[in-house]
Amino acid sequence: MPWLDPVRFRPVLHGASDSDADLPNWLRPFKRPLKRFIARRGMPWYKLSDFNAELLAFAGFLRRRFDVVHFLDGEHSGMFLPRLLRLVGPSTLRTVVTFHQPPEIASDILNPALLQWFDQVVLVSPSQLEFFRQYVAEDRLHVILLGVDTDFFQPAATPNLTHPIRCITVGHWLRDWSTFTEVARAMGDVAFDVVTGSNVDLEGLPNVRRHSGLDDSVLAELYRSADILFLPLKQTTANTALLEGIASGLPVVTTDLESTRAYLPSGEGILVADNRVDGFIETLRRLQQDACRRTRLAAVGVPVRSTLSGSDSPAADRLTKEEAQCQGRRTSLV
Repeated sequence: MPWLDPVRFRPVLHGASDSDADLPNWLRPFKRPLKRFIARRGMPWYKLSDFNAELLAFAGFLRRRFDVVHFLDGEHSGMFLPRLLRLVGPSTLRTVVTFHQPPEIASDILNPALLQWFDQVVLVSPSQLEFFRQYVAEDRLHVILLGVDTDFFQPAATPNLTHPIRCITVGHWLRDWSTFTEVARAMGDVAFDVVTGSNVDLEGLPNVRRHSGLDDSVLAELYRSADILFLPLKQTTANTALLEGIASGLPVVTTDLESTRAYLPSGEGILVADNRVDGFIETLRRLQQDACRRTRLAAVGVPVRSTLSGSDSPAADRLTKEEAQCQGRRTSLV
C-alpha cells in the first residue's frame, strides 16, 4: 500500500475471492448452513470468502495484531466484525469501510442496519452522499476521490496529429454498450479499441477491435496509442478507466453525471447529457477534425493528473489521515 507511511503503518493485506474457492477446509462442512444464514442478512454480494476474511481479522484482533481494519470493498464485506467488536466490549480496534457503487445499486445490495457499526465510512464520489447520509452521521462520512499511478499511466511522447483517429473504451461495469454500438456504427471511419472482459456483441462493426486479458503494461501502451477516451456510462462513482485515460493524456468524452463532473471539474473532458447518440457523434466529429482542440483538452488535464498521482495525491493523504486516527502502526486491509 504505497500511500501508507511505512514508519507509521504496517499493512497486512488479505484478498477475498469473489467465490467460495478459497474457503479453508475446516469451514467446508458448514458451507451450506452458512450460505443460508448469510443469505438472510441482506447483502447478496457477500460470499463465504468474505466471511472467512472477517474471521481472520477477528483472530488478529484477539491476538492484538491490528489497530485498524479497512474493508476496501464494502459492498461485500464487513457483515459481522464491526458489530462483533461492539458486543465484546470496549476495543481499540477501529473499522473503516469504503463503498464504490452508485446509490441505485447500493440500495439493493447493502443492509443499511449494518452501517451504524463502522467507525468511519469512505465514499469515492459526492453522488453517494445522499444515500449514505440517511444512515451514517456526517462526522463518520468522508468523500475521498480516488487516484491513479501517474508514473505508470503517462501520456505519449508525441500526440497523434494525423488521421485516422483512434478512440479507446475500457471496462465493463455500467458501460452503456448500446450507445457505444450506435456511435461506432455511425462513425465507420473512426477506429475504436474496446478493452473489456464482458461478452459484448460487437459483430458487424469492422472499425471496432476488441481486447481482453491485457496486462497493465499493454493496456498503458494502448492508452498512449489512442487519441480519445470514449466512455459512455449508465452510472458510475469513481471510474478507473476515466482516471487512467486522464493520466495517459487523453481528451475525455463521457456521460454527464455528478460523479464524472467531480472527477473532471474544470473542463478536462466533454460531457454529454443522457447518453445522446447524436451528442456523442457530434463531439467525436469535432475532435476528429480538430487535432489542436484534442491537444488543448489534453493540456487542461495536466493539473488533474498531478492531483491523481499515486502516493502524493490528496486522496492518499486523506486516506492516510483516516487510518492514522487510531494512532497506531498496524493495519489490516480486508
